[in-house]
Amino acid sequence: MDFDEFREFGHASIEFIINYLSNIRDRDVLPSVVPHEVINQLPRQIPEQPEHWRHILHDLEHIILPGLTHWQSPYFNAFFPSSTSAGSIIGELLIAGIGVLGFSWVSPPNKESYRQG
Repeated sequence: MDFDEFREFGHASIEFIINYLSNIRDRDVLPSVVPHEVINQLPRQIPEQPEHWRHILHDLEHIILPGLTHWQSPYFNAFFPSSTSAGSIIGELLIAGIGVLGFSWVSPPNKESYRQG
């Protein structure tokens, strides 16, 4: 995927998320599929060539989402959403793009290094 396609897919993905969250009240909270329905709609073999991202977003909408519990729905009362604000979603996008790893292999400095003089 070159940067032009990445840009187009990224914009389409953000729009997908906005539409999903904007219309989440219209979705059934719990999955509306029978056992094995999702897996039976997916290819049996790993594809030799990558699929176009438009096909991936289509499959996400029509195959994957019907098989999910929609945790961010205001009608799902078991847990409260904690990471679906626009800011937290963009934060995760930026962290993934920069490649931030939330740990360090470096030993912490000793207490003396914190002293200012």
